[in-house]
Amino acid sequence: MERPSYGYSAEDSPEPQAQPVCPRHPDRVSYVRCKRCERPACPDCQRPTPVGVLCVDCERELSRQQASTRPRNAMGGGMGKNTPYVTYTLIGLNVLVYLGQMLAPQIVEQLGLFAPFRAVFMPWTFFTAGFLHGGILHLALNMYALWIVGQYLERTLGHVRYSAVYLVSVLGGHTAVYLLADPLGQAWYTGTLGASGGVFGLFAAMFITNRRMGRQSAQILVLIALNLVITFTIPNISWQGHLGGLVLGAAVTAGMFALRPKATPGADRQALARRSALVHSAVVAGATLLCVVVIVVKTLTVMTL
Repeated sequence: MERPSYGYSAEDSPEPQAQPVCPRHPDRVSYVRCKRCERPACPDCQRPTPVGVLCVDCERELSRQQASTRPRNAMGGGMGKNTPYVTYTLIGLNVLVYLGQMLAPQIVEQLGLFAPFRAVFMPWTFFTAGFLHGGILHLALNMYALWIVGQYLERTLGHVRYSAVYLVSVLGGHTAVYLLADPLGQAWYTGTLGASGGVFGLFAAMFITNRRMGRQSAQILVLIALNLVITFTIPNISWQGHLGGLVLGAAVTAGMFALRPKATPGADRQALARRSALVHSAVVAGATLLCVVVIVVKTLTVMTL
């Protein structure tokens, strides 16, 4: 028995409209569309925003655009948080280690004190001695200088680069002590301690940073000069450590600025930031390698005596 066609045949009936599917997951039907590109987005690809739902591709593209226009610090890195967490941490570690010196001076100083005659066999002392101090006044002066200079530099250079400059300066200070100590003299057996090498490195970094950014640098230059006068006039101060930290801190900071990738109009700022991070890592690694080479050469020279 034939059914009535009501004016058209079954062959002439319109085809059902295709259901919208997610481009990333073609097996999933979705009637929710991205507010930006109008493509369907399944629940796994939907990104809720205050202006509506975006797909995962548009959300990622917007994030890249925002990152490319985000403000950068003097070294080309992200601005990050304004709180100087690294400076707080360094001060806290110095105070904590000093408390350890008061409670167990022999143990702490024997394990952490830098002395040229044993430095090669206790290489960690090139860094740990930078957290030891000879008294409360020594600690207070260094921590005050670190507090004043560190807050500014950490915000300007960024947390990681600031940490690298400080630690490399500490290493540079003790490397200079090791290099300039006479193996046949008393200095070869004299211990060295204090954060002054790292602080002098920050002094140099602040001077170079201000010069490169067109800021006032006369005050920091006067501060460096006064500290150098104190270093060379007051006895029992390791001028080698101060000078080594100053020179290496200046060299690393100057190298970072000189090799920093230059931004041009329309350039991908995020890609430039990644290149800057790689270049600056190489600068820090090169400074560290230089210290290692100096230490090895000095050690071989001492062994031939």
